[in-house]
Amino acid sequence: MRVSSIEQVLILGYYGFGNVGDEAVLAAILRELATLWPGARFIVLSGDPQATIEEHGVESIFRYDVRAVSAALRTSQLLICGGGTLLQDVTSSRSLYYYLAMLLWARLYRLPVIIYGQGIGPLRHRWNQRLALWALGQTELVIVRDQGAYDQLLAWGFSREKLYLGADPVLSLKAPATNPLQDKLKGKLRGNGPVLFVSLRPWPSLASSLALVATALDSLARDGWQIVFLPFQFKEDYPLCQRCAQMMDEYAVIWDQPLYAEEILPLFGQADYCLSMRLHALIFAAIWGIPMVGLAYDPKVKEFLKELGLGHLAFNLADATTRPIEPSSLAQALRRLAKEREEVVLQIEARTGELAERVHTATKRLGVHVGALAARTAIGRTEG
Repeated sequence: MRVSSIEQVLILGYYGFGNVGDEAVLAAILRELATLWPGARFIVLSGDPQATIEEHGVESIFRYDVRAVSAALRTSQLLICGGGTLLQDVTSSRSLYYYLAMLLWARLYRLPVIIYGQGIGPLRHRWNQRLALWALGQTELVIVRDQGAYDQLLAWGFSREKLYLGADPVLSLKAPATNPLQDKLKGKLRGNGPVLFVSLRPWPSLASSLALVATALDSLARDGWQIVFLPFQFKEDYPLCQRCAQMMDEYAVIWDQPLYAEEILPLFGQADYCLSMRLHALIFAAIWGIPMVGLAYDPKVKEFLKELGLGHLAFNLADATTRPIEPSSLAQALRRLAKEREEVVLQIEARTGELAERVHTATKRLGVHVGALAARTAIGRTEG
């Protein structure tokens, strides 16, 4: 095991693909790790290294550059894998195999691996489940982001000794004091009604529900609510937001340019409510204490709302096993939040504070574990 002191850390995740949520995860991870090893060199594996360098001010290499990745594995003392939901086979098994291959490649170099702030699954295929469980067993520590992932791994027989319950690293970020884009958004709004941020993403089961979502938004807009579509992965989400807005009869704002995570988080300070498929739009809302409703295309959406005590506000998108969303029920859920706003805000703020503390505690646990590894390595070297 190659740990004596931490001078270089390699970070693996879904970075450099223009996804605001994942870039916020990286920003949060870098801040947390800097509290443990302020002088360390951090290198991020990225789909677009130049974009990662520009957004985060950190070293980055192309994630498929075998020679560069191999060199980084050889010279690092630790591989951090996370956050996000990397170990799943819903989008494709190919993505899962990439991350599992990276974990095993690190093992070949005797490089300790920490899973940090991740969700787990869904893993639909039994072979993928077994392979993921075996690969996770080769890591030093698995820090998951929610109770559902924790319980799932235990149910699969994963070692409790290696498992730790954290939270999504983004919850450790603070609501910024200033919003450089405040005037730009104000210029797009019409009226003084509640501002509802809407975040959608492409997903097969959304097709049968998109018009129903638009109907619910129209109902709110007629009551004076101001609808703002906010794409989180611009190239994918913007066309979908356009399509939903075109289905509406009432006026809606569509944010029409890609933004960094550090730009979107302050923007949430102008929202009163949030309706989202995107997990990290819900997390940004939570950081600001904004009441929210989730469109649950994936278990992680409902898991997060359950962490806030708002599991009843996760609407399952229609698939083969569920009925389509009722527009009236969706609109009514948001209206009910408006009536109960003060109580809900206090609940969100309290739960978000607890989750942020879980992130910090998990980071400390990571530091203690790596410190123990370093001590064992030093002792072994002395005895040798």
